[in-house]
Amino acid sequence: MITLKKLIITTTLMAGSFATMSITSCATNATGATTASQKQVKPYPLKTCIVTDSKLGSMGDPVTKIYNGQEVKFCCAPCVKKFEANPEKYLAKIN
Repeated sequence: MITLKKLIITTTLMAGSFATMSITSCATNATGATTASQKQVKPYPLKTCIVTDSKLGSMGDPVTKIYNGQEVKFCCAPCVKKFEANPEKYLAKIN
């Protein structure tokens, strides 16, 4: 996956322009979300999977997704599909 930061630098170099530019607004985290939007994301408050209630990390590294501005964590990838089939049901655990 190409990040916006890399794309801007590549595009600038390809165009032959080597002017100094600010890329702080284009910084991305490991999930690809911009740092500005991270401030708007509500952190996940539970220590368990939103679908199975299993302890996060019990099945390997937890899977983290953002759904309508809410960070949501899952114990494994199959739980993401279950969540996406009926997100309101599972989001009720947070609210």
